[in-house]
Amino acid sequence: MVEGKDSNDVEQIAEPVDSPPPVSSQERFKKSTLGCLCLLSMIKGADMQLLPASFRAMEIDLHIEPFSLALMALCQGVSAACTGPVWGNLVDSGLPRRRLLMCGSFCWGLCTISLAFASSLSVMATLRVLNGASLAMLLPVVQSFVVDLTRKEDRGCTFGLLYFSTNLGQVLACLFVTPISTSQVLGHDGWRVALVAVGFLSLLVVGLVPLLISEEPIQWRPERLGPAREVRKLIKFIKIPTFCVIILQGVFGTIPGAAFSFVTMYLQYLGISDFTVALVISLHVVGDAIGGLMGGLIGDAAAEWSPRYGRALTAMVSVLGSLPTVAATFLFIPQESSMIGSLAGILFLHGLIGSWVAPGCICPIMCEIVPRASLGSAYAWELAIVFCSGNILGPMLVGIMSERLYGYKLSTDPVSSMSNEDRMQNARALGKSLFYTSAIPYVCCAAIFVMLFFTHHKDARRNALHDDSDSETPTETNTPGERSRLLDGKASLSSRKGSCKSLQSD
Repeated sequence: MVEGKDSNDVEQIAEPVDSPPPVSSQERFKKSTLGCLCLLSMIKGADMQLLPASFRAMEIDLHIEPFSLALMALCQGVSAACTGPVWGNLVDSGLPRRRLLMCGSFCWGLCTISLAFASSLSVMATLRVLNGASLAMLLPVVQSFVVDLTRKEDRGCTFGLLYFSTNLGQVLACLFVTPISTSQVLGHDGWRVALVAVGFLSLLVVGLVPLLISEEPIQWRPERLGPAREVRKLIKFIKIPTFCVIILQGVFGTIPGAAFSFVTMYLQYLGISDFTVALVISLHVVGDAIGGLMGGLIGDAAAEWSPRYGRALTAMVSVLGSLPTVAATFLFIPQESSMIGSLAGILFLHGLIGSWVAPGCICPIMCEIVPRASLGSAYAWELAIVFCSGNILGPMLVGIMSERLYGYKLSTDPVSSMSNEDRMQNARALGKSLFYTSAIPYVCCAAIFVMLFFTHHKDARRNALHDDSDSETPTETNTPGERSRLLDGKASLSSRKGSCKSLQSD
């Protein structure tokens, strides 16, 4: 209570700041921005699923063996890894993120359409390189938006929603692509038609970005540009123990996900129809999507229960819980088409349990340990190192192990025309390779996550005390929330009125 004024006077003074209309408008901006980011994530997920869903069709039509198919996946992964820091550098330098989203979406749509008209392995690999470079844009841009739109307490839920959207795109692509991949659609190969369709969707969403995404003006800082700046940032990131733990677990943790691109092919060799395979893979991705959303909520709840250990425990439970499902899928369940119901259930459970790591642990922790002004670069470097390793090791290990250790034999005949002996030999080879390239990395990840018990809390406290300590201009230290005005309506209203004190107290 202010002396000399009654309560009604105090309420009248506070009313302009807390008036509902501006807050409601700000909420609409937040929802439309998040909705567009989810849509972009969905199309990205569909694009990511196109290659795995077409592996068998490409083997038949283009006579490409598993090693070469893995090589194409490798090209895209390495390209995304190498170009990620470039996008992150542009984000941190203040280039409007809407422009980056439009540019990246247009480029990956164009590459996807071009892939539909390619038949040469070298041309397809080149287009995959360009496609990976375009897709790399989404991670640093979207992650920087999440920090603006959310608070620490509910950040995992938002990451989970974006994770859900990506997997929903994979489900839709799988249901659409796998059944038609080996068929003819209007006189054209089905997998080529699918590439064109997803490519056009990517081009259409370019026009929605400026309409739906709300972005506060950011000061352009060209002094932040350049490879030398990014290398200096990486050196600083490596000095953060928790960042090193995240990178180390990511090297192992991405191997199973990359290797799982061969599950579609494995199920087809079991004699399961393409349509049924599409349903099973879709069920796995649905489990992955629901699990990602669940993992974000579980991570938030665990962090509230134990800020020091909650998120690391969430990740450990997820990777250890995935081990029994992997063993059941590739070793224990009989490799017969009649066991499709059991395989579908186990794969759904694998997706449900194994998808908590990123939304429930890694993404929220990165926001806590890295200065806001460097988040785009931090996510990009994490993508670069982790994707480069996982996308190299995962598919390559499956391809090499299946062919050279377990006797996989290239076949250009439809599965229905292959002898039962040859078909089952290929299925067993892929199954054993998929098990070992999944189980061993999961065990390593669980052991690595223990290190977060000792590093996360200290690094989060240090970052909270010294946020933006790597800024190069004195004015940056006075604006730690230069991108945070979308966080709530009250702060945005106060800033428009020039009330610095009100913004800080909010």
